Amino acid sequence: MAQTHRPRPDNSAPEKLSREYLSLGVWQPYSLSDCWDHNAHRDPKGMAVSDGERALSWAESKTWTDRVALGLIKLGVARDAVLLAQLPNCLEVVLIRVACEKAGVLCLPAPRTWRKKELGYTLGYTKAQAVVVPAQYRDVDYFGMIRELQAGSPQLRHVLLPAKEVPQGARSLAELASFPREEKISRAALERRRYRATEVSLVNATTGSTGLPKFAEYAAAARLLYGRAYINNMRLTHDDVLAALSPAAAGPNIPIYFAAPQVGAKVVVLGHFEARAAFELIEQEKVTIACGVPAQFAMMVREPHLDHFNLSSVRFWLSVGAPLPSTLAREIEEKLGGIVLNCYGAADWGGVVFTSPDDPPEARYFTVGKPWVGTEVRIVDEEGRACGAREVGGLEGRGPACSFGYYRDPEATRAAWRSDGWMGLGDLACWGQGGNVIVVGRKRDTIIRGGQNIEPSEIENYLLDHPKVQQVAVVGVPDPIMGERVCVYVVPRPNEGVTLEEIGSFLASKQIAPYKIPERLVVAEKLPMLADTKVDRSALKAAIAGTRVRKP
Repeated sequence: MAQTHRPRPDNSAPEKLSREYLSLGVWQPYSLSDCWDHNAHRDPKGMAVSDGERALSWAESKTWTDRVALGLIKLGVARDAVLLAQLPNCLEVVLIRVACEKAGVLCLPAPRTWRKKELGYTLGYTKAQAVVVPAQYRDVDYFGMIRELQAGSPQLRHVLLPAKEVPQGARSLAELASFPREEKISRAALERRRYRATEVSLVNATTGSTGLPKFAEYAAAARLLYGRAYINNMRLTHDDVLAALSPAAAGPNIPIYFAAPQVGAKVVVLGHFEARAAFELIEQEKVTIACGVPAQFAMMVREPHLDHFNLSSVRFWLSVGAPLPSTLAREIEEKLGGIVLNCYGAADWGGVVFTSPDDPPEARYFTVGKPWVGTEVRIVDEEGRACGAREVGGLEGRGPACSFGYYRDPEATRAAWRSDGWMGLGDLACWGQGGNVIVVGRKRDTIIRGGQNIEPSEIENYLLDHPKVQQVAVVGVPDPIMGERVCVYVVPRPNEGVTLEEIGSFLASKQIAPYKIPERLVVAEKLPMLADTKVDRSALKAAIAGTRVRKP
C-alpha cells in the first residue's frame, strides 16, 4: 500500500490513508489508552507494570493515568501541546505515555543520555509546555539542567518530578497521580481530549547521529499495529511477562509499550542495567520475553556467575537497536537458553522487520528477517533500480505501521519520503535466502580506503570473537593519501589488555583482505552511546580526527 506525505493542518493522520487502513482492517479503531482501560475492566487485580520495587495493577494503572491526564488538563497544558519525558526505567516511563494520550497531549520520550544541547534544541523546536524528569539520576542533575534551560523556553511552564516531595520550581507527578480529581471533574473531559486511533499521539525523537534530532509523528493505530506484529510473531498472551532491560525511549522497548497492553501481559522495567541485575529481575519476575540491545546481551553471556541464575522462563531474547553479530546470537542461545529474535527498524521510520521463532538458526543469526503487518522493503542501487540476490544496495521501506512524517517539518518530510511513501533508511543491505534481509552496514559509516569500501560491522563482528575484546567499534580516520584508514576502538574484557599486533594477527587468521585490517587502535574504558542502544560513531570520529595514523 503506497502512502503519501504532505503538510497537515491538524493533528490527524492523512485522512484518505486512514480510511483505507481502517476499512481494510489493517488499523483498528482503538487507541493505546483504550487497551489499558479494557484491561482494567477485564482484569482489575492483574499486575500491569513493575520496576522490581513498585508494582501497579491494571485498575491502579487506570486510576494513575486518569488522574495524571486530568492533572495535565487542570494545569493548562493545551491539547496537542508537547510533554517531553526524560526518565530512566521506572513505572512512570510506561504510564506517562498513556496519561498523555488520555489528555490529548503529545508525548515525546527523550533518551536519558541527552544533555543541554539536545534538550535545549528540542524544547525550543517543539515549544514543549511540560517536562517530566527525575530530580537526579546517576550523578546527573536533570532538574538543574531543565531549570537552566527554562529561562530560554518561556512556553515551558511545568516541570514535573516523579517524587512526592519536590524542590521549588517543580511539581510532583506523584501528587497529580494521587489527587482524586475525577471526583470533581467529569470524565467527559477526558473523552473530549483523548486522542483517537487515527490521530498523531506520539512523537519519537531520532538519536541524533547526524546532528540534532528530528521528531517523527505516529498515530496510535500505527503503533498498535507494530505491537500486533510482536503479538503474532511471538504468540504473546496475557500469561507472558515482558522485560525492558534497555532504557531506550523507543526501539528496544516497543513491545513493552505497544504489544503487552493489547494482550494484557505484565511488563517489568530494569532501572539500571548490569548483567546480574538483569538476571535477578528475570528470575524474580519469571520473565518470558527479554528486550535488550546487543551490547547488553554480550555482557550477559560473559557474566562469570551465569550458572547461579534460573533463566528457564525466558522464551525469547529480543535484540533491537543495533546490529546483532551472528556469533553473539549463537552464544546467547547456547548460554542463556531460549530463542534469539533479531529486529530491524528506525525511530523515524517505524516499519516492522524481524526474524521469527519458526526461522532456521541460519536466518535468525545472519539476517534481520522479513517484513510484517504490511510493511514493505526494497533494496535499490544508486539509480533506484531493484537489486538482485546478494547484490548490495540501499534499503528503503514503507507501510501502515510507519511514521507519516516529521513533526512541524514538512520540508524534512518531503526530503525523507517520496510521494509514493518510500523512505530511504540509510542502511546497505542485500537479499538472503527465503526473502530475508541482510543488513551489511550504514551508508554513512562505510570507510573508503584507497577507493575500496570497508564495512565496519564486518570487522566488528570478527573482533567480538576475540577473547580479550568486550566491546568494539570501527571508524574511518581521515588520511591525505588513502582518503581514510581504519581505526578500531576496543573496550577490553576485565583484567585484559590488547595490542594492535594482536588485533591484526587475529583478523589475518580470519583470512579477510589486508586493506580491512585496522591501522590504529584506541583502548577505551567505555564507548559513547546514542540513547544507550548503539555506538556514537560521530563522537569517535571527532575524537580521532587529525591524529596521526600508523602506516602499515
